[in-house]
Amino acid sequence: MTILKYLLGGAVAIAGAAALPSQSKASEWGCQVLLCLSGDWQGTPSCHPPVYKLIAAMEAPGFNWPTCPQANSSAARFEKYEDCPSGWQTVGNSESDRPGSGQEPNICRIAAGRLSLPVVVKNGALGGNRGDGSRQVQIEIDGKGVTATIQTAGNDRRHSLGNGPTYYTISRPMRGKPWFIQYDDAKGVRQKSWFNLNMP
Repeated sequence: MTILKYLLGGAVAIAGAAALPSQSKASEWGCQVLLCLSGDWQGTPSCHPPVYKLIAAMEAPGFNWPTCPQANSSAARFEKYEDCPSGWQTVGNSESDRPGSGQEPNICRIAAGRLSLPVVVKNGALGGNRGDGSRQVQIEIDGKGVTATIQTAGNDRRHSLGNGPTYYTISRPMRGKPWFIQYDDAKGVRQKSWFNLNMP
């Protein structure tokens, strides 16, 4: 097993970065990036140069994410939003109604009949009825208060009867760490490490 896999198998030890195996400068940089992004790179000064280099390179045309062959690491992927709460469906994007817009869905929805613990409606309506027939309520999801919109399908200016199914919708939670890399750990098990690229 490589030195990198031993490092990734335990606590992230940035001091070991100098001992990373290198088939080329590119793979050495990729291994440094992987090692740093698997830990607290913002709080580790020795990680700043390779990650700052990465951030600058990402703006260049034809950028390819640096990978670490010794750990079989992947290029990073970006997922802006968390998964919807259990039982909720991911639907639509509040910023674009155009089909095929390519924007990641940012709305979570659940049928009123399926609303159950740990989701509890609290305090009734907050904003009252709105122009489109919907109203806002405060609900509790996993112990946190969340503003939700409740609307009956067909209950809008064009369909005044409002006799369709009723749904609750909430904004899909945003990730604090929206990037992730996959790699093989010391035992050869595929792992996923989440991170952000916010400057310290």
